[in-house]
Amino acid sequence: MIGIVSTAYFTVRDRQGIKTVKKYWWRNMVIQHIKYRGKFFLVATTGYGKTNAAMAITYLMEEYPGLETVINIDLALSTNDKFDTTDTVMSTKFIYRDADLTVFKDIKYGQAIHEPETFVFNTDFVNQVKNFKLGVSDGIVGTADMLIYNSKQFKEMVDKFGQSIDVIDTEAGAFAQVAKKSTMNFVSLKIIYNNALSPWDNDPLHKFKIYETANTLKYLIARLFNLLSSRLVIDFTKNTVDELDIINELFELEHDKWAKRFKKDVAQLISGVGPSLMLLDKKGLKPEALDIVEVMKAKNEDEGPSKMILGEDEWKNAPKKWLRKIMFLQNIHVNEDELLWNKSAKYDIKSEKIFAIEDVAKNLAKQISDRSVDKSSYNYDGATVAKKHLLVVCDASISFYITHNSTHEFVETKSKGSKLLACEFVKYLNQMLADVDTPYDKIIISLKIPAVGNQKIPVFIETANKANTTIKFAGFNKKQDNDFTVVDITRNDYDPLKVGSFKVTIRLKNEK
Repeated sequence: MIGIVSTAYFTVRDRQGIKTVKKYWWRNMVIQHIKYRGKFFLVATTGYGKTNAAMAITYLMEEYPGLETVINIDLALSTNDKFDTTDTVMSTKFIYRDADLTVFKDIKYGQAIHEPETFVFNTDFVNQVKNFKLGVSDGIVGTADMLIYNSKQFKEMVDKFGQSIDVIDTEAGAFAQVAKKSTMNFVSLKIIYNNALSPWDNDPLHKFKIYETANTLKYLIARLFNLLSSRLVIDFTKNTVDELDIINELFELEHDKWAKRFKKDVAQLISGVGPSLMLLDKKGLKPEALDIVEVMKAKNEDEGPSKMILGEDEWKNAPKKWLRKIMFLQNIHVNEDELLWNKSAKYDIKSEKIFAIEDVAKNLAKQISDRSVDKSSYNYDGATVAKKHLLVVCDASISFYITHNSTHEFVETKSKGSKLLACEFVKYLNQMLADVDTPYDKIIISLKIPAVGNQKIPVFIETANKANTTIKFAGFNKKQDNDFTVVDITRNDYDPLKVGSFKVTIRLKNEK
């Protein structure tokens, strides 16, 4: 069993594969039992401070003997200039900032009697979490029942410890000390709210930063649930951040199933030198390579105010800029339900260009055609890899709707929409790739199509049989056109035979 402890209270919403089995109070702690894809998680909301932390983890260890691992996920302050708001620091080394027993021989500042100078965890589980990456950085956490909120306090800490502490909090050290006395795995993920040297205690951007850091916390927990519940052996050490974003989105959509689309007996996902991933069976005897490429990646030209935090001097010299930020903060509205599973709450994003379905298909076909020129193979463990696959990911900015040809009703269901859109894309792709030979055994296109209500429809398009000859995508069914039509708005496709003119619904009142 894996435990997640935090001073932040959050709920895990019921969705496909996830269920809240039990929720109860113990002292000042809320405990939730979560089952996700056959794996149990324990989520505990603890009180602030070292005493509450020590009490909480001791109770959990005694009440749940099967608890093997505890992950502390929380908001914190940074004492390192390289960490900014929403950055995540993963720590396996913990120290106390407020323990002074140096009157005793051989005891250093921050060290308790009969305890090590620091609490360090270097277990297989820690390495596993590190391999997930998740966009985190390594750092040392210093725990005390006192926060740092001015430069004088920071100087005093540096004089005692040097530059060895990256993050300050009030709980992680106590969690680590108790966990170290057992065989329990422990790791801490701290999401930075602000730099401790900034005047964070009276920050006009406080509201926005809380939204951003809370959203990052939820996003991080969602990824951990996906990856820690996977039955695959995972090592993403050498993958890029862009590749990890794609992989995590695939886990979110299909969990382990997405990898089995390429190799049915896959048991291990290993980042490769050359390909993005090596897909291995349990014995590692039949490796297959997977290249991941992204097409038409959405560009966010405006990073939003969270990356434009004003320093002390700027506050006095740029009042107009400050006023614009304050006005912005007063007018934003955040729906908490939408924060849980989204990567980031972005605001004021400039409108993206809308493309026709045919144009998106052209971009996909060109990328596949260009990649197919390379006929070279990969090696794994000294042997040539027999098969290689291609995953093409596209965040398609298209505008469309689906209509029934007879009733002219709009079709809004995701399952029907996915099938019809796949059918529409396959028509163009097979025309454009009719003469292209490929070295790939299988090609899969993963599309994210914008839909009503800021949702996105996932669409998967796979090659028919083997693709290491002329490329042919499966899924095109002409019969579907007899009933439905995908109307591409960018083509001004307003043929009345397809769309119908307009529909009027008349409701007659019942006469008594």
